[in-house]
Amino acid sequence: MNRTFRLSLSIFLYLSFCSWAIPNVVEVVGSDKYTTEVAKFALQPVPTPGGVLLVGSSIFKRWTNAVSDLAPLPVTNRAFGGSQTSHQLMFFDQVVPPCRPGLIVWYCGSNDIKGKKGAESILGRTGEWINKVKQIGPTTGVLLVSVIRAPQKHRDAQIDVVDAVNRGYEEIARTKEGVFYVDVNPALQSLTGESKVELYVKDGLHLNVEGYHQMATLLKPAIEKVLRKRSN
Repeated sequence: MNRTFRLSLSIFLYLSFCSWAIPNVVEVVGSDKYTTEVAKFALQPVPTPGGVLLVGSSIFKRWTNAVSDLAPLPVTNRAFGGSQTSHQLMFFDQVVPPCRPGLIVWYCGSNDIKGKKGAESILGRTGEWINKVKQIGPTTGVLLVSVIRAPQKHRDAQIDVVDAVNRGYEEIARTKEGVFYVDVNPALQSLTGESKVELYVKDGLHLNVEGYHQMATLLKPAIEKVLRKRSN
Protein backbone atom coordinates (compact mmCIF):
# COMPACT_ATOMS: atom_id res chain seq x y z
CA MET A 1 0.00 0.00 0.00
CA ASN A 2 1.75 3.19 -1.15
CA ARG A 3 1.71 6.46 0.71
CA THR A 4 -0.72 8.21 -1.68
CA PHE A 5 -3.25 5.38 -1.40
CA ARG A 6 -3.00 5.38 2.43
CA LEU A 7 -3.60 9.14 2.49
CA SER A 8 -6.62 8.87 0.20
CA LEU A 9 -8.06 6.05 2.32
CA SER A 10 -7.59 8.07 5.50
CA ILE A 11 -9.41 11.07 4.01
CA PHE A 12 -12.24 8.86 2.79
CA LEU A 13 -12.69 7.24 6.20
CA TYR A 14 -12.62 10.60 7.96
CA LEU A 15 -15.25 12.09 5.68
CA SER A 16 -17.40 8.98 5.99
CA PHE A 17 -17.24 9.24 9.77
CA CYS A 18 -18.20 12.91 9.71
CA SER A 19 -21.15 12.30 7.41
CA TRP A 20 -22.93 10.22 10.04
CA ALA A 21 -21.34 11.35 13.30
CA ILE A 22 -22.11 15.05 13.07
CA PRO A 23 -25.89 14.69 12.69
CA ASN A 24 -25.91 12.38 15.72
CA VAL A 25 -24.10 14.98 17.76
CA VAL A 26 -26.62 17.62 16.70
CA GLU A 27 -29.48 15.32 17.69
CA VAL A 28 -28.01 14.70 21.13
CA VAL A 29 -27.45 18.41 21.71
CA GLY A 30 -31.05 19.15 20.66
CA SER A 31 -32.37 16.48 22.98
CA ASP A 32 -30.33 17.84 25.89
CA LYS A 33 -31.77 21.31 25.22
CA TYR A 34 -35.32 20.03 25.36
CA THR A 35 -34.59 17.87 28.40
CA THR A 36 -33.58 20.98 30.34
CA GLU A 37 -36.56 22.97 29.14
CA VAL A 38 -39.10 20.23 29.76
CA ALA A 39 -37.66 19.52 33.22
CA LYS A 40 -38.70 23.04 34.26
CA PHE A 41 -42.35 22.09 33.79
CA ALA A 42 -42.14 19.93 36.92
CA LEU A 43 -41.31 23.06 38.94
CA GLN A 44 -44.50 24.84 37.87
CA PRO A 45 -47.82 24.57 39.75
CA VAL A 46 -49.82 21.46 38.92
CA PRO A 47 -52.98 22.52 37.05
CA THR A 48 -56.44 21.52 38.16
CA PRO A 49 -57.44 18.24 36.46
CA GLY A 50 -59.72 18.50 33.44
CA GLY A 51 -58.34 21.78 32.13
CA VAL A 52 -57.09 22.87 28.71
CA LEU A 53 -53.47 22.01 27.93
CA LEU A 54 -51.54 23.73 25.15
CA VAL A 55 -48.73 21.59 23.73
CA GLY A 56 -46.41 21.94 20.77
CA SER A 57 -43.71 24.22 19.47
CA SER A 58 -42.70 27.88 19.62
CA ILE A 59 -45.94 29.30 18.20
CA PHE A 60 -47.54 28.27 21.49
CA LYS A 61 -44.42 28.70 23.64
CA ARG A 62 -44.11 32.36 22.62
CA TRP A 63 -47.79 32.97 23.32
CA THR A 64 -47.11 34.61 26.66
CA ASN A 65 -50.62 36.09 26.79
CA ALA A 66 -52.35 32.76 26.11
CA VAL A 67 -54.02 32.61 29.53
CA SER A 68 -55.50 36.11 29.20
CA ASP A 69 -56.31 35.77 25.48
CA LEU A 70 -58.24 32.55 26.19
CA ALA A 71 -59.77 33.61 29.53
CA PRO A 72 -61.78 32.40 31.33
CA LEU A 73 -60.80 29.00 29.96
CA PRO A 74 -58.56 27.03 32.40
CA VAL A 75 -55.43 27.06 30.23
CA THR A 76 -51.98 25.63 30.95
CA ASN A 77 -49.17 26.11 28.42
CA ARG A 78 -46.55 23.35 28.15
CA ALA A 79 -45.17 24.04 24.67
CA PHE A 80 -41.42 24.06 24.13
CA GLY A 81 -39.76 26.02 21.36
CA GLY A 82 -38.15 24.44 18.33
CA SER A 83 -39.80 21.09 18.96
CA GLN A 84 -40.92 18.73 16.23
CA THR A 85 -43.49 15.95 16.37
CA SER A 86 -40.72 13.51 17.28
CA HIS A 87 -39.89 15.58 20.37
CA GLN A 88 -43.54 15.63 21.43
CA LEU A 89 -43.42 11.84 21.37
CA MET A 90 -40.07 11.75 23.16
CA PHE A 91 -41.23 13.93 26.06
CA PHE A 92 -44.87 12.89 26.16
CA ASP A 93 -44.67 11.38 29.66
CA GLN A 94 -43.14 14.53 31.13
CA VAL A 95 -45.57 16.93 29.43
CA VAL A 96 -49.06 15.41 29.27
CA PRO A 97 -49.84 12.98 32.14
CA PRO A 98 -48.84 15.32 35.01
CA CYS A 99 -51.39 17.92 33.82
CA ARG A 100 -54.35 15.47 33.65
CA PRO A 101 -56.06 17.59 30.97
CA GLY A 102 -59.60 17.30 29.73
CA LEU A 103 -58.66 18.80 26.37
CA ILE A 104 -55.25 19.09 24.71
CA VAL A 105 -54.69 21.75 22.04
CA TRP A 106 -51.91 20.70 19.67
CA TYR A 107 -49.77 23.02 17.55
CA CYS A 108 -46.87 21.14 16.00
CA GLY A 109 -45.49 20.25 12.59
CA SER A 110 -44.16 23.61 11.47
CA ASN A 111 -40.60 22.82 12.56
CA ASP A 112 -40.83 19.39 10.92
CA ILE A 113 -41.70 21.14 7.66
CA LYS A 114 -38.85 23.60 8.09
CA GLY A 115 -36.59 20.57 8.60
CA LYS A 116 -37.72 19.10 5.23
CA LYS A 117 -39.95 16.41 6.76
CA GLY A 118 -42.78 15.22 4.55
CA ALA A 119 -46.46 15.47 5.38
CA GLU A 120 -46.89 11.70 5.65
CA SER A 121 -44.23 11.35 8.34
CA ILE A 122 -45.60 14.34 10.28
CA LEU A 123 -49.11 12.91 10.22
CA GLY A 124 -47.82 9.49 11.22
CA ARG A 125 -46.08 10.83 14.32
CA THR A 126 -49.10 12.98 15.18
CA GLY A 127 -51.21 9.83 15.03
CA GLU A 128 -48.77 8.07 17.36
CA TRP A 129 -49.00 10.96 19.81
CA ILE A 130 -52.81 10.88 19.74
CA ASN A 131 -52.72 7.15 20.45
CA LYS A 132 -50.57 7.81 23.51
CA VAL A 133 -53.11 10.38 24.71
CA LYS A 134 -55.96 7.90 24.34
CA GLN A 135 -53.99 5.20 26.16
CA ILE A 136 -53.67 7.30 29.32
CA GLY A 137 -57.03 9.07 29.03
CA PRO A 138 -59.58 7.59 26.63
CA THR A 139 -61.97 10.50 27.25
CA THR A 140 -59.33 13.21 26.83
CA GLY A 141 -60.10 15.39 23.82
CA VAL A 142 -57.53 16.58 21.28
CA LEU A 143 -57.90 19.73 19.19
CA LEU A 144 -55.47 19.87 16.26
CA VAL A 145 -54.59 23.42 15.20
CA SER A 146 -53.65 24.05 11.59
CA VAL A 147 -50.03 24.80 10.77
CA ILE A 148 -49.86 28.52 10.06
CA ARG A 149 -49.30 29.54 6.42
CA ALA A 150 -46.70 32.06 7.57
CA PRO A 151 -44.63 34.32 5.28
CA GLN A 152 -41.60 32.10 5.98
CA LYS A 153 -43.44 29.10 4.58
CA HIS A 154 -44.27 31.05 1.42
CA ARG A 155 -40.68 32.27 1.15
CA ASP A 156 -39.26 28.76 1.49
CA ALA A 157 -41.77 27.24 -0.95
CA GLN A 158 -43.22 24.97 1.76
CA ILE A 159 -46.88 25.95 1.49
CA ASP A 160 -47.79 22.75 -0.34
CA VAL A 161 -46.50 20.67 2.58
CA VAL A 162 -48.27 22.95 5.09
CA ASP A 163 -51.55 22.47 3.24
CA ALA A 164 -51.02 18.70 3.01
CA VAL A 165 -50.44 18.47 6.77
CA ASN A 166 -53.53 20.57 7.47
CA ARG A 167 -55.66 18.40 5.22
CA GLY A 168 -54.30 15.39 7.08
CA TYR A 169 -55.14 16.92 10.46
CA GLU A 170 -58.67 17.60 9.25
CA GLU A 171 -59.00 14.01 8.06
CA ILE A 172 -57.77 12.64 11.39
CA ALA A 173 -60.40 14.74 13.15
CA ARG A 174 -63.11 13.37 10.85
CA THR A 175 -62.18 9.76 11.42
CA LYS A 176 -60.99 9.54 15.03
CA GLU A 177 -63.29 9.78 18.02
CA GLY A 178 -62.55 12.64 20.39
CA VAL A 179 -60.23 14.45 17.95
CA PHE A 180 -61.13 17.86 16.50
CA TYR A 181 -59.57 20.34 14.07
CA VAL A 182 -59.53 24.11 13.72
CA ASP A 183 -58.06 26.15 10.87
CA VAL A 184 -56.74 29.44 12.27
CA ASN A 185 -55.33 30.63 8.94
CA PRO A 186 -58.38 32.68 7.88
CA ALA A 187 -57.61 35.07 10.76
CA LEU A 188 -54.01 35.48 9.62
CA GLN A 189 -54.28 35.91 5.85
CA SER A 190 -56.22 37.75 3.18
CA LEU A 191 -59.12 36.27 1.23
CA THR A 192 -56.65 35.43 -1.55
CA GLY A 193 -54.43 33.43 0.82
CA GLU A 194 -51.67 36.00 1.28
CA SER A 195 -50.13 36.33 4.75
CA LYS A 196 -50.90 39.47 6.70
CA VAL A 197 -47.27 40.35 7.36
CA GLU A 198 -48.24 42.94 9.96
CA LEU A 199 -49.26 40.08 12.26
CA TYR A 200 -45.75 38.58 12.36
CA VAL A 201 -42.41 39.45 13.91
CA LYS A 202 -39.36 40.00 11.72
CA ASP A 203 -38.63 36.32 11.11
CA GLY A 204 -41.90 35.95 9.21
CA LEU A 205 -42.77 32.82 11.17
CA HIS A 206 -43.80 33.79 14.69
CA LEU A 207 -46.78 35.94 15.54
CA ASN A 208 -46.69 39.30 17.28
CA VAL A 209 -49.16 40.31 19.99
CA GLU A 210 -51.84 41.31 17.50
CA GLY A 211 -51.25 38.10 15.56
CA TYR A 212 -52.01 36.08 18.67
CA HIS A 213 -55.13 38.15 19.30
CA GLN A 214 -56.31 37.40 15.78
CA MET A 215 -55.53 33.69 16.10
CA ALA A 216 -57.50 33.59 19.35
CA THR A 217 -60.61 34.90 17.56
CA LEU A 218 -60.87 31.48 15.90
CA LEU A 219 -59.09 29.25 18.39
CA LYS A 220 -61.01 30.27 21.51
CA PRO A 221 -64.47 29.60 20.00
CA ALA A 222 -63.18 26.26 18.70
CA ILE A 223 -62.01 25.25 22.18
CA GLU A 224 -65.32 26.35 23.70
CA LYS A 225 -67.26 24.40 21.07
CA VAL A 226 -65.30 21.22 21.80
CA LEU A 227 -65.79 21.63 25.56
CA ARG A 228 -69.55 22.12 25.11
CA LYS A 229 -69.77 19.07 22.84
CA ARG A 230 -67.87 16.92 25.30
CA SER A 231 -69.97 18.06 28.27
CA ASN A 232 -73.26 17.03 26.60
